[in-house]
Amino acid sequence: MGEQAAESMLCSACKASLPRTEQASIRQNETEMELAGKTSDIVATMKTMHLERGAAYLFYEKEHPIQQLVHQMKYADQPMIGYYLGKEAAAEFQYADFFEGIDVIVPMPLHPNRLRSRGYNQSEYIARGISDLTGIEVDTTHVERVKNTPKQALQTGDERQTNVADAFAVNHPEQLYRKHILVVDDLVTTGATMRACLKAMKRFRGAKFSVFALCKAR
Repeated sequence: MGEQAAESMLCSACKASLPRTEQASIRQNETEMELAGKTSDIVATMKTMHLERGAAYLFYEKEHPIQQLVHQMKYADQPMIGYYLGKEAAAEFQYADFFEGIDVIVPMPLHPNRLRSRGYNQSEYIARGISDLTGIEVDTTHVERVKNTPKQALQTGDERQTNVADAFAVNHPEQLYRKHILVVDDLVTTGATMRACLKAMKRFRGAKFSVFALCKAR
């Protein structure tokens, strides 16, 4: 499926009805709160995480067409949906200067076994859609998933954090010292996976992070 085919899946009315979060210019939004673990002091927690900002483009709602789009993107060999929606999101987020100061985009990595099984990383397609509109490079070499965890959707809230503990590792961290890194994921639910990834990425000394999610679960 090419970009035009992905675009054709959404009629004008469908595009207009996408459940946008409008979070790009809003700090302490629902996504940031989830990433910070719903702490009572989100500002202090984000500083500890070296997290500059976070936002999702769409709300993920069951029984809404977005559920089918995400499913097709992840499991039906239609990753160009992610590329197209990433590009659409970037066009809107640019108006809020969401990408200001970002040096590099890092898509949430898949474990090699899951990557072989699926054949692609949907988060990388989202990242490349953002990259093609913003001109910010995508890096897939410095962060890897080293623990093949059970799917997060099958875990309870507490199990999700344990499930992804030590699931990520970084390579040649010195090459991304003091960079502002945008981490891109397809879906944020409890934020456990992203927190585990950001924890591993603290080895990029002096780096700061922002997070873009295509969808935020409600």
